[in-house]
Amino acid sequence: MSQPWQPQPNQYGPPQPPPGYGYPGPYPPQQPMGPGYGGYRHPGFPPPPPRANGGKAFLFSLIIAGALMGGYALFLIISYEDLSRDSLQITYLGLAATLAVLIGLTTGNIAGRSTGSHIGGAIIATAATFFAVTNGYVAVILEAGGTELLEAMLEHDAGAPAEFWWERLSGGVALIGLALAGGICFLTGHTVGRKKPY
Repeated sequence: MSQPWQPQPNQYGPPQPPPGYGYPGPYPPQQPMGPGYGGYRHPGFPPPPPRANGGKAFLFSLIIAGALMGGYALFLIISYEDLSRDSLQITYLGLAATLAVLIGLTTGNIAGRSTGSHIGGAIIATAATFFAVTNGYVAVILEAGGTELLEAMLEHDAGAPAEFWWERLSGGVALIGLALAGGICFLTGHTVGRKKPY
């Protein structure tokens, strides 16, 4: 006659509670996983590697150009009565160099090795150097004589701002400023961009 079934002794020792319930045990107690509870957190994914962004570089270059053009126009409004030709030429060349360096650094750091972005930045710097003077001239006319004087001047000679840029800067200096802006901007952007991995 068979014996009734009897529970067999555990051959592996006393039963263990599930991990995390009671300690000491084979596992440390589990901690809440939420933020702020001191529990273990899975490491986050590494940030994506930086990439060249020509559109962002273009936008930032425009912002820099607009800011410096506005600042130079304000400078002309404040100082035009006492500003000599030599002082105008010096500040013009300084403006060209400042535009070139700032926009070159921007395109080099953001667009990386993109030669197209470096060329685009040089074009923006060159154009901003020209329009800073012509727009400043228009701003001075508005400040001195109001809209009526400006309208009369433009009706008589629509190219007066560009003529002021050329004649007041003695032609050669005007061209040197444009060359400085474009050349230094491209070289700066290209030099900085070559050091980037993108």
